[in-house]
Amino acid sequence: MPPSTSAGRPRGHERVQSVQWVTDLLRMEVLRTGSRDAIPSEDTLIKKFGVSRGVIREVLHLLREQGLIERVRGAGTFVLAPGPILHPVDESRDLAQDVNSVAPRIAIRCRAVSPQTCTAFTADKLAVPVDSSVVIMESLTTLDGYPVSVRTAFLPAEPFSVILDDPHIDLHRSPYELISQIIGQPVGDTDLEISCSNADALTADLLRVPVGFALLDTSRVLRAVDGTPLEFSISHARADHLVFTHVMKSSAAPARASSPAGATVRYGDPSI
Repeated sequence: MPPSTSAGRPRGHERVQSVQWVTDLLRMEVLRTGSRDAIPSEDTLIKKFGVSRGVIREVLHLLREQGLIERVRGAGTFVLAPGPILHPVDESRDLAQDVNSVAPRIAIRCRAVSPQTCTAFTADKLAVPVDSSVVIMESLTTLDGYPVSVRTAFLPAEPFSVILDDPHIDLHRSPYELISQIIGQPVGDTDLEISCSNADALTADLLRVPVGFALLDTSRVLRAVDGTPLEFSISHARADHLVFTHVMKSSAAPARASSPAGATVRYGDPSI
């Protein structure tokens, strides 16, 4: 016998829908507070969201399965991993520049740097001839000592071959700062693409996550003020600790004043 329906929808659809939106909202609230405080009681959540006790219990069960909260008998339900980093992408800035402007929590370690011959794909991104020389930099970014992202950057040998030979150049820092120093001027615009993937064995080992873990990927071309490509890079970041933010402008709405760089960034204390 087919399930009973109401207005063309199977019975139980409303409950599933409620569980979904309450889970989404409560998860976002927990992540944005950046606090390890106790989650409000079931009764409080029932009144807050206007749903049944069964819905709230299923929501809390899902959040526990996600590793976001834990229930301590006799004490309550507590947040395990609050606060991803919110990183605005409306300005050519690196994550480290935003976070470390408040406190030195982000560290970038250059794992390897070497000369290489440019492939056709990389040559197109850097606007250089195929088979020309490039410098490859591989780096690992950590937050409070825990790995957050891995990045491979390709830079044209002219002018960046200097980093292969000069031991006085600090490679363990934001690429925006490094590139600005070498070219002797601020960087220009950044072309950014964001996508998702799952961690392979190599990336999983570097980021200390299981194989198949959700990753937030970025591909970018960093340009000089005159538009000349200076760097093409690909990165893989833990999707549970980083959120990119951007204000999407409307062609119909009047322009509004933008916030100072980094003003909307909030930081949490991730538990890995």
